This record gives sequence, C-alpha cells and structure tokens, in this order.
Amino acid sequence: MRDVIYHDRPRVSMTRKAIRAVAVLVAAAAILLIGVLLFTRLDLDMNRQAVESLRNNVTEACVQCYAIEGAYPVDVGYLESHYGVRYDAAKYAVSLDVGSKNELPAVEITLRR
Repeated sequence: MRDVIYHDRPRVSMTRKAIRAVAVLVAAAAILLIGVLLFTRLDLDMNRQAVESLRNNVTEACVQCYAIEGAYPVDVGYLESHYGVRYDAAKYAVSLDVGSKNELPAVEITLRR
C-alpha cells in the first residue's frame, strides 16, 4: 500500500490578506466613482438637450407669430397663451430679449436647480 502525503495549503500572511482587501476596496471605490461620473455626465447632456429643444420650440413659435401677426411677441406669456408653448416653469426660466418689432428676439433659457 502506498502512503498518501497530504500537503497543507501554504498559509497566506496577514499582510497579503490586508493588501488583497485594500485592493478590492480600491477597485470597488473606482467602479462606484466611474458610475457616478458617467451618470452626472449623462444628466448634464440630457439637460443640455432639453434646453436646446425648448429654445428651438420658443424660436419657432416667435417666427410663427411674426408670420401670422407681422410682429414678434413681447414676452413668453404671449407665446404660451396664443401659440401653445409649454414648459416646466419650476425647471426652466425662459425670457425673450426683444429688440425692435421686426427683429427676432433672443431666447434666453436658464435651468433652475
């Protein structure tokens, strides 16, 4: 009969265990940080797109108002009541910088936080 020799696994020192634990912790923190950064960038891109879309809608309503009435609107309230412009006033501040009657107003949109 053959003698079977069992070998114990080599023991890992406490230092190696600590290094592994720190490495796992650092990796988890890095993954979490990357996720937060990606989410923040996605949120900023979505807000930028929403502001640009609203700016286009208000500008188109101004042009439509000029085509129908022969003058640009004096404020956003007029566009809301007569041309169907809708937006979340709690999220966006919309204003028109009106120059003259025959000049397209500059549309200013600010994202409220």
